[in-house]
Amino acid sequence: MFLIRLLFSPMKLALFVIGLLGYRRLVTFAVGVAIGLCFAPMAGRELRDRLREEIEVRTGAAPAAL
Repeated sequence: MFLIRLLFSPMKLALFVIGLLGYRRLVTFAVGVAIGLCFAPMAGRELRDRLREEIEVRTGAAPAAL
């Protein structure tokens, strides 16, 4: 019986948190984590350079120096 309760306790905890925070807030948090994980593998300087290059390609003009 203890193993069954131990197996289902994370599910109970997840349902409790969802009920406490609400679905919209939880989905917003999950989307933020997903976006953060997309950019996390690179250093800040590399990310800024990559974004600057993307802006230059899309606009056709060099952005102002940051």
